[in-house]
Amino acid sequence: MKEVTLDRGVVSDAIPSLVFRRDVSSIVFKRNPPQPLSQAASAPARDLFHALVRRADVDGAYKSARTFLNGKLAEAESLESDLPDEMAALPQWLEQRCARVKAGYRAYLADRHAGQKARYFSCKAHALHFLQSVAPSRMVEGAWLYGFLRHWREAKFAPLCKIYLRNLGDGDECCNQVKLYQKLLDQNGCSDWYGLDDQYYVQGAIRLALGRHVDDYLPEIIGFNLGYEQVSLPMLIAAYELSEQEVQPHYFTLHATEDDACVASAIKLLKSLLDAADDDEERQALLHRVNNGYKLHQLGLDIPKIVASFDLQKAFLATIQPCAAYLERAYRIDCMERGIRGHWTNSLPLPLLLQQLCNEGWMQPDDKGRTRLWHVLERESLLPAQGYQQQVLLDWLAYSQEYGKHLQYADVSELVAAPSALALTKLETPEESLAGGVNESSNQMDVMDYVIRLMSPLVHHTQEGLKAARVYKSILEKGSELYSQHYAFFLERDQV
Repeated sequence: MKEVTLDRGVVSDAIPSLVFRRDVSSIVFKRNPPQPLSQAASAPARDLFHALVRRADVDGAYKSARTFLNGKLAEAESLESDLPDEMAALPQWLEQRCARVKAGYRAYLADRHAGQKARYFSCKAHALHFLQSVAPSRMVEGAWLYGFLRHWREAKFAPLCKIYLRNLGDGDECCNQVKLYQKLLDQNGCSDWYGLDDQYYVQGAIRLALGRHVDDYLPEIIGFNLGYEQVSLPMLIAAYELSEQEVQPHYFTLHATEDDACVASAIKLLKSLLDAADDDEERQALLHRVNNGYKLHQLGLDIPKIVASFDLQKAFLATIQPCAAYLERAYRIDCMERGIRGHWTNSLPLPLLLQQLCNEGWMQPDDKGRTRLWHVLERESLLPAQGYQQQVLLDWLAYSQEYGKHLQYADVSELVAAPSALALTKLETPEESLAGGVNESSNQMDVMDYVIRLMSPLVHHTQEGLKAARVYKSILEKGSELYSQHYAFFLERDQV
C-alpha cells in the first residue's frame, strides 16, 4: 500500500463566507434550553437505526431518536474529555491532535518496516469482519449534518451544508461516500451487515438521530463535529493492513490530505453561538453541552474495539452451525460405511462433532488443497457464498490443527446467526420511501423540500439523490436566481 503522508492543518478562515439574504433562523442560538437527559436510552441502537432509514412511522422514529440521544448524552456525562475549556485554545489543540496522528503513523510504519507483525488483522477474514462491522456508521457518513440542509438560505450554516454535500460527492457517483463503501462491501462479499449486534450500531444511530434533530441539539452537534477526525491513526493503520490482506483501502484514505473542514466550520459556528450568549453562565452551559456532544464519539465500538471483537473460532462455529445437522448425518453415514461404532451419539454438540471430524482427517487438505469438509459442503450446496463467511472457513481450515485442539472448550450458547439469515431488509429505494414529487402547483419551498428529502441518508446515493445533490449545490453556490431553471428541470420529470 502506498504510505499516506499527512499535511493537514485546521484553518477556520479557509472556509468561504457565502452571502444569502438574512432570514431569521428557526434554530435559535441563545434561547434553546438543553433537553432533559434520561438516565437510560429506551431504544436499542440497531432498532432505531433501521427505523430511521425507513419512512414507516416517521413520528415514532423521531421520538425514539430523541429518547435515544438523551440517554446517550446521559452516558457521556461521566466520561472524561480532553476538549479545551476556552475557545482560544481550540486551534492549538487541533494542531496537536493532528501532530499526534502524524507521529503515531510514522512510528507505526517504522515498527512495520523493522519487522513487527500486523497490529490489527491476523487474517483476511479478520479484515472482512472489520469492513462489515464499521458499515453501520460508514453507510450514514455525515448524517448528523443532514438537518442543516433546510437552512440553505442562511450563510452561517452554508459550510456545514457544503460538508454534507462533499460526503455525497457533490452529486458525483464516483465520490459519494455511501456509494463507494457499498462498492467496497460488494467487492469483498460483505454486504450482509444488517444483523450485526446492537453495539456496532451505536455510532450510526447517534449520527442519524442528530441529523433528525439539529434544531434541538445544535451545541451537541458542534461538539460532535469537533470530535470527528476525517482520518484518525486507527483508520490509517487499518487502511495499511487492509492493503496487506488484498482489500482495496482507497475509501479510508480518500480525505487523508484534506483540511478538516468539518472541525473548522464547527469552530466558526461555536464562536457565533457563544457570542450570542447573554452572560457567562449561559456560555458555560453551552460549552457543557458542546463537550457532551464531543464525548458521544466515545460511545459504542471504536476501531480498536471492533478489531479486538473478532474471534476466528466463534466466527467459524457461527458459519458452520446452519450445516450442523447435515454434517452429523454425513459423519454417521461415513461411520456406518466403515463399520465404526460408538464414535457418535444421538445429540452430538457442534464443537465435539467438529473435534471428531478433525481427529478423523476431515480438515486435512488433499492434493488440490481442499479438505473433505469442504467437499462435503460443496456437494450439498452448503458452502458459504464467496465473501466473508467463505473466507472464515478458508482461514480456519488453514489453521485447523491449532484451532481444532480447542474446539472441545468452545462455548456455542451465545453464537449469533449469520446476518444473511436474519429477517432484516436492506435500505429502501426512493420509490419505497418517498411519496410523490413536484408538479405545476408546487412552490419554491415544496421543490426544495423534495430536493432535500432526496438527499437524506436513506437515498442520497441513488441516481435520484445524486441529481438532487447537484441541484442543491448549484442553488447553494449561485443563489436563488437559478430557481426557475431548476424548477423547469423538475417539471420535466414526475420525479428527479
